[in-house]
Amino acid sequence: MIDLVKNIATTPRRTKASVIRELLKLTDKPGIISFAGGLPDPEVFPYDFVAETAKKVIKEKGAVALQYGPTDGLAELKEEFIKFLKKYEGVDAKPENLIITTASQQSLDLVAKLFIDSTDPILVERPSYMGALQVFGAYGAAPVSVCSDDSGLIPEDLEKKLKKLQNEGEHYKFLYIIPDFQNPTGVTLTEERRRKIIEIANRYNLVIIEDSPYRQIRFEGKAPKTLYRLDQETYRSENIISLFTFSKTFAPGLRLGVILCNPTIKRKFEILKQSLDLCTSSFNQLIAAEFLRSNYIEGHLKNVNSVYKKKKDAMLSALKKYMPEGVTWTKPEGGLFLWVRLPETLSADDMFQTAIEENVAYVIGSAFHADGTGQNTMRLNFSYATLKEIDEGIKRLGTTVKKYMSEK
Repeated sequence: MIDLVKNIATTPRRTKASVIRELLKLTDKPGIISFAGGLPDPEVFPYDFVAETAKKVIKEKGAVALQYGPTDGLAELKEEFIKFLKKYEGVDAKPENLIITTASQQSLDLVAKLFIDSTDPILVERPSYMGALQVFGAYGAAPVSVCSDDSGLIPEDLEKKLKKLQNEGEHYKFLYIIPDFQNPTGVTLTEERRRKIIEIANRYNLVIIEDSPYRQIRFEGKAPKTLYRLDQETYRSENIISLFTFSKTFAPGLRLGVILCNPTIKRKFEILKQSLDLCTSSFNQLIAAEFLRSNYIEGHLKNVNSVYKKKKDAMLSALKKYMPEGVTWTKPEGGLFLWVRLPETLSADDMFQTAIEENVAYVIGSAFHADGTGQNTMRLNFSYATLKEIDEGIKRLGTTVKKYMSEK
């Protein structure tokens, strides 16, 4: 038999399996309560709206909905998203600034395709979204971790890392950052730090990839301005590329994302996308356009935020009730996740099997660290489980931690 594996190209050989997707295989058994996924609550999905809108779209625009569309997206959705950006973010955009993608993961792949040559340094938060690390790693990037705390990425460490790369003659490519309710920690980058990061990026000729999947899922506090808006107001350098998705605010099954960037870069993305899927689903784009156009979006986001706030509060309350001394966690103002830190001498990696035996699951924090650190951390998702499951699951997790600590 021919050994097909030896003929596989470099990029797929470098592509690692998603830790989350692999963990979900272990957690798919009766009785287990999983905080491992990043799934929205299906109870908040807009079933009736989608059903009615899909019927309307087919009846009124069926020829467009079922046909191929332009690679960079339908004008109708772009028009509504431009209004959305102006209303909710204070950002001015034109159609030539936007490209519609098949969800945010394709946006990340386009970023990697456009910017990364093998061994190129890129800068990422520590910790950072593992889905992005997976994509960037597949293209051979050399991630450089920048320290962060409960106020987000630390600008001084960013400049320190950039200066080191510059002195070494390294051709660094971009900074990848999730400023709002970061995945995995749930923290939000302060506006003061946003301004400092933009200033540093301009001095070092650094592209910023601003990933914003959770920004509208805010149920407490005041939202800082986006990096894109701050740059637009102050520098107009156009070196910020912002990524958006409908997966957390509408429905992940529609697989819709948006890239906001300068027209030259947008055209480069468009050419690359032509070789991937020709175009994103026209049918789904028309549904999303109606979602943005209608008054439904206001009530829907209000409901999503109300539901997730209750779940976040329930998880924080349960952690306080069941976790032993020495364990700490973040307190997010929005998003889907929070971050738990065990004492530094303990390993959430080693503890995972004990958790499975207690019928509870999480994602090991080391999977989000490009530099191999973070063994004492874990990510918990609060959006998917029910309130009852959150209390029982954290109780089981507390039992797991206590048992593990006593053994150590």
